[in-house]
Amino acid sequence: MDFTDSRFTVVHHRNVWGEWVFTFEGAKLCGLRFNATPDEDGNSAAVRPSSVQACAYAGPESEAKVRGRTAQVYSKAVRELNSFLAGKLKEFSVPIKMYGTDFQTLVWEKVREIPYGETRTYKQVADSIGHPGAERAVGNALHQNPMLIIIPCHRVINSRGKLSGYALGTDIKRRLLCMEGAIQNELALE
Repeated sequence: MDFTDSRFTVVHHRNVWGEWVFTFEGAKLCGLRFNATPDEDGNSAAVRPSSVQACAYAGPESEAKVRGRTAQVYSKAVRELNSFLAGKLKEFSVPIKMYGTDFQTLVWEKVREIPYGETRTYKQVADSIGHPGAERAVGNALHQNPMLIIIPCHRVINSRGKLSGYALGTDIKRRLLCMEGAIQNELALE
């Protein structure tokens, strides 16, 4: 989805994990991305969050363009993201609006149902939405996930129980699953 239209409000926020980009349409969150800092050669660097625990009180880059209902939702979204990354929140309640194909939104809704601390395989997700054999299509839909963390695609693993594809890299996927207790330790899925 292209969020450059004037109906969307885009806000950059920093916490100890790095810079996050929130996109809102009115009082609904419709995008959450992480901006990886490029390395010396200009290539997108691997995401390497700080070893310092995330602070639930980190502040935004600028609140100047956030007003009204959007400001309230932005404040809630930031609070919930920071609390989740600090291991203090298990389920998001911020209002969202999904932009995608019918199949993508079906996949994203099903993935939102995966409980904190649990995982599902791409096959299990495909089967649960009535599309057996559509594991690759599920993976492609998750690759287009506009709201990282909020739509917890990090909870989807391959059929051998191993980590595979994640927009922020498998190291972050492993860290998130360890934080949630979905895997016993950081070496469990190597």
